[in-house]
Amino acid sequence: MIEVSGEGVEESFSRRVLVVTALSAVLAVLIPLSASIGFYAISPVDFLRLLAGQGLPEDKAVALWLRLRRSLVAVATGALLGGGGAVMQAALRNPLASPFTLGISHAAALGVAVYLLLSSTWGSPASALGAVGVYATPVFAFSFAVAQTALVLLLAQKAKLEPRAIVLSAIAIAFTYQAVLALLQYLVLNELQIATIVFWMFGDLSRPGDAELRVLVVLAPAIAVLYIVLHADLDILSMGDDLALSSGVNPGRLRLFATLLSALGAALATSFVGVLAFLCLVAPHIARILVGSAHRYLIPASMLTGPILLILADIASRTVLSPVTLPVGILLSFIGAPLLVLLLLKGGGYGYS
Repeated sequence: MIEVSGEGVEESFSRRVLVVTALSAVLAVLIPLSASIGFYAISPVDFLRLLAGQGLPEDKAVALWLRLRRSLVAVATGALLGGGGAVMQAALRNPLASPFTLGISHAAALGVAVYLLLSSTWGSPASALGAVGVYATPVFAFSFAVAQTALVLLLAQKAKLEPRAIVLSAIAIAFTYQAVLALLQYLVLNELQIATIVFWMFGDLSRPGDAELRVLVVLAPAIAVLYIVLHADLDILSMGDDLALSSGVNPGRLRLFATLLSALGAALATSFVGVLAFLCLVAPHIARILVGSAHRYLIPASMLTGPILLILADIASRTVLSPVTLPVGILLSFIGAPLLVLLLLKGGGYGYS
């Protein structure tokens, strides 16, 4: 059920707006901070000079842009995963639902393996993709992730599965992907290809280049707007299918569209940066603690919490064992795994019943 607060409407509104504003301010501070932290010391003043178009030594300018690009990638992918997790949890009325638990990451990893297998057997398929050849690996990852989404939704529709059963069926399919991927690694792929897949599954914000960043900058805001547009219908859906029907909302159609939209956002993020385990599960729950379960605030807060967590994990990945850079996905797993166990032990609905 949607939470009912004892605070006045105006006071509750002001508090939640203040929280969302504070999260926006934190993110705005973290971006230049992340750009200035690293093995090669650069001051925040140099970052401001770069934004102002003032001349900088070439080494500083290159280092700043590489770090700034990582932060921009973190903002786009973190918003897609955080907001997508909040939307999917509402659509399926399951606090453990997320694009990650839907098996999208496993399907994307299998797509990367298939691409590597094809490139080693018949030459790189990138040339056959024409103008999108530079995106060959993300295209394969995205295609398999979308196929997984379609398969789960088709199975749910044909078998008339309850929302909670959809997650269980997706986990079962994900185990199949893991088995196929392990079989390919054991029988077919060579050491270099296996290393490529393993590194891709760790998650890496430095992987997208300028061309990939442009795609994210164009598509991520469009998907984020669609997330927010759904907030009122998701509030109604969270109170039950019967109330949704009486309010003029088709729960089946809304659940299908919301799940597909969330999965597409996660597939886009995963295809470019690899697997960022648990981010789409962790961010909505932190945001729910901060602003409650009303999706008018929860979705924007989740889309801010995701990038904040991702940038903090990225800073830690570059500083904990400096000059060695740790995969950011590993640090995120250290956050997400304990939270998942906590949710299972508590067994609470976290806003859904």
